[in-house]
Amino acid sequence: MYKSMQLIDMLRKKYRLRSDNTVAKKLGVSRSAVSRYRNQTGSIDDRLAVEIAEMLTLDPFEVLASMRCERAARNNSPTDINFWRKYAA
Repeated sequence: MYKSMQLIDMLRKKYRLRSDNTVAKKLGVSRSAVSRYRNQTGSIDDRLAVEIAEMLTLDPFEVLASMRCERAARNNSPTDINFWRKYAA
């Protein structure tokens, strides 16, 4: 299963991005959004999850399921966690 901060790190490595600010620009989001992803206080939304999957040549559904599972965990929803975990990488 992928975590938001892991995907951010994978993007930085693949595209040789020097900072989270450059990651934010590449993704078209704010620097604070990237900070929330990294600090696990926010989750990557569905559209962005698919875009990141495509950038990293990962299965979009696995990345999407991972982000849904991450959100379910933050919302303390065991039913949703169990559902999405089956499909997460």
